[in-house]
Amino acid sequence: MKKASVIINSVIFALVLIVTTFMISGVNFMSRSDEVRAFTAANLGALKYFTTDSNILAGIVALIYVIVETRKKELSQRASLFIHCLKLAATSGVTLTMLVTIFFLIPQFGDDWLVLFIDNNLFFHLIVPILSIVAYIFFEPEAKVITFAQSLFGIIPMLVYAVFYTINIIVHLGNGMPLKEYDWYGFLGDKITNAFIAIPLMLIITWAIVLALWWANRKKSA
Repeated sequence: MKKASVIINSVIFALVLIVTTFMISGVNFMSRSDEVRAFTAANLGALKYFTTDSNILAGIVALIYVIVETRKKELSQRASLFIHCLKLAATSGVTLTMLVTIFFLIPQFGDDWLVLFIDNNLFFHLIVPILSIVAYIFFEPEAKVITFAQSLFGIIPMLVYAVFYTINIIVHLGNGMPLKEYDWYGFLGDKITNAFIAIPLMLIITWAIVLALWWANRKKSA
């Protein structure tokens, strides 16, 4: 279990590091026709997307996991619990990213849905989330120490991002309406009041994902 966890988390960290470097540098490593362009952002502008932020968090937490798993000294119970909660939050974040891509973005893109899986998107929308889910459910039994109440920790990244996303829209309203360039996911449509629906809904969906991962981990670790 420990060896498999170290290997998978090492791969996750390496992929996130490489892909993030390519993305910030504006490097495209997959060929595509001129008519099909990747749904992505280059340079530091990519950090505005939850996809990028959640994957970077997953990469950082994966590195922490590798360091903890390979060191000889045992962590305190509190420190160990905190790291497991971080792992649950990070895994939930990239899982949410994958599910939003599949069920929300693909229908919007229609026949051009493949752009969602080109270049860094292939890794951030699919490969890293799948590796993170597999590692958490099947190879990290120690995470079962997380209680039902503590699972709420898993929604913190989404909560922080939702606050940032909404405030950024509010300070850039055009004639009292959200502008597409700031509501880049299109969650609010043309009404700022939709935030009262969109944010709670996203948090509920995120917690549902958290609980699904939490339950699956405990079930597998039983």
